[in-house]
Amino acid sequence: PGGPGGPGGPGGPGPTPSGPGVAVGEAAEVEKIEAELDLSTLLANIFDAADEENELELRHKEVADLLYATPLGLTDWDIKLLLSTATEFETGRIEYKPFVAAAPEIIEGLRKRRAAFEARKSAAAAAEVPVTMEAIELCFGEEIEEVARTMREAFGQVDPSSVGTLTRHEFRSCLMSRMERLSLQEVQMLMQMCREDEQGNVLVYEEFPMLLQQLRIDALHNALVETDIAALRIHLILLARRMGLPSDNIMPVWHLRNVLLAADQLCLSRTQIHVILSIVHPDDNGDVEFGYFLRVCCTVIPWMFDTAAFAEKAATIAKEKADALAKQELEELQGLSSSLANKKRGMDEEDQEDTQQNAPDRDAVEKSLIHVGTQADDKHRNPPTLEVRRFLEAMKQEAEKCQLSESELRGFVAEAEIDSSGDVAYVDHIKTWVPILFELRKSIIYDGILAMEWGPESEELVNLSSYEAQFPLHQAGEERPGSAASSASGKQKKKSGRPGSRGSSRSYRSESQSSLGSERSGSRAGSRQR
Repeated sequence: PGGPGGPGGPGGPGPTPSGPGVAVGEAAEVEKIEAELDLSTLLANIFDAADEENELELRHKEVADLLYATPLGLTDWDIKLLLSTATEFETGRIEYKPFVAAAPEIIEGLRKRRAAFEARKSAAAAAEVPVTMEAIELCFGEEIEEVARTMREAFGQVDPSSVGTLTRHEFRSCLMSRMERLSLQEVQMLMQMCREDEQGNVLVYEEFPMLLQQLRIDALHNALVETDIAALRIHLILLARRMGLPSDNIMPVWHLRNVLLAADQLCLSRTQIHVILSIVHPDDNGDVEFGYFLRVCCTVIPWMFDTAAFAEKAATIAKEKADALAKQELEELQGLSSSLANKKRGMDEEDQEDTQQNAPDRDAVEKSLIHVGTQADDKHRNPPTLEVRRFLEAMKQEAEKCQLSESELRGFVAEAEIDSSGDVAYVDHIKTWVPILFELRKSIIYDGILAMEWGPESEELVNLSSYEAQFPLHQAGEERPGSAASSASGKQKKKSGRPGSRGSSRSYRSESQSSLGSERSGSRAGSRQR
């Protein structure tokens, strides 16, 4: 400053204004710009020096090594988030110039978010509860094993010779081919966590379950946005605006699913997204008031990432398992194999078998739903499809016979992929999601959420009215009806004859660019809450 081209120097914009508030504010802005320029120059010099062949591209591993070796003031998790914003080619290489240009703003956002996270933890005045591998195994063990089994099948198709390594592009393609098992957020982080050899190939098979377990631990320990209601609300509002949030706030549940799938600032697992969709109450047409949806998300997501609540749940599960084992051992020691005990046990087992026989198994449910779908299908196309309203009617009609709970039916319907013609490939949908419904029945970690009533009038839902003034649902000047509900109203509007979703979630899953920087610059009015 003061030199050629600087403030007050020849060719510069003139002296820096002085006065109460003005000079301080502008000086801070100048310092911020200078810091960003310094960081941008530093990164550019480092990456240019590493690019000895002047190819303007570096391997992913090289970019990662450079970021970890540079004093950026970021944690390991934040560096992985930064890396996830880089556009990676099929060759596993990154064109680093655009990445370096965008990095300073993203880094600033990550630092602020981390500082706010640490401040919240300090203000809570409670010791941080560590998440252990044993707790993850207790709560997510079966779920992780099923995801790992599914992914091993995908890896095996690409690596039939069982070499045990895949290129980064092959690895990502396998992950993306099972998007009912992994969220885009999980894929992005797994791509940064996987171990690579010197050629940049990913070592996959034996390590993949451990990667998933570590991802769950890291996500719980780094819930920067998930546990910040203000930031969480802003993130979801901005995503809904991009997807066409209407002035009456009414969106099809399938669009709200896409909001969650595109929420790249949240490390929600695919199962967690499904659970949220299972507890949101749409109307008969599949429509949901967005303010109500926000309240559900801002209540449940922070709970899902509460490490203290998670540790308490894990301890409860461990105690239940220990008690069951102790009871079994005690029965054996006390010789409850007497004829009387055997008779009683036999009667209990018969009752249990009768109950199990009355409840249809997974195959029976699949066949029953496909049968009712076929009956409603008057077009007989290949592959078989149903118009979304006929799909809703058919599935609701058969749900009671199949003994699907209300939450199971809501989640099952919300996961339907609706094509551009408003049709659902119901056979594929049934074969994909019915197995997952049955797997979820075995999960204990979500039973507390699924057992509660989460309708629009639920007292459990957080009140978001205090956040509306700082960051409203709609931008200033946008036309809004006078009767539109605010995010605190919790009252779901009913509209008849509303068309179903015309967009597939597939279009949002392919996005590789993170909103870490773009959302920060696009939401200045709400940045004070973050």
